[in-house]
Amino acid sequence: MIFLDSWIWLEVFSKSGKWEKCKDIILSKTKKVISTIVIMEVKYRGMKKFGLKKTAEILYYIESDENIKIIPITTEIARAAADLRYKYHTKNREVSYGDMINLATALVTGCEVLYSGDDDFKAP
Repeated sequence: MIFLDSWIWLEVFSKSGKWEKCKDIILSKTKKVISTIVIMEVKYRGMKKFGLKKTAEILYYIESDENIKIIPITTEIARAAADLRYKYHTKNREVSYGDMINLATALVTGCEVLYSGDDDFKAP
């Protein structure tokens, strides 16, 4: 299984940067996981970037794909995310709550890879 952050969806639908590679990942038959945070981020950023109609189409695509499992924030994920943020958040490296929820979701669900364009996941 793989985890797909909001970045990969926005990259594909805006056709910027690495959109073709991202598209191949999305279209692969590999089982995919996203958190409800990804839905929130795609909706918010999508509305600002694409408008309401296209964002609704993107969300429909994500939510209707049988190979994508949408995981809500459970107590286990919330606790794991807090532990991750405590471990990795420093004055020189500020990691967001949302990114730590996504990472915790990927870890709890057994994902082998987390695809993200966020600086939070780059080595210091």
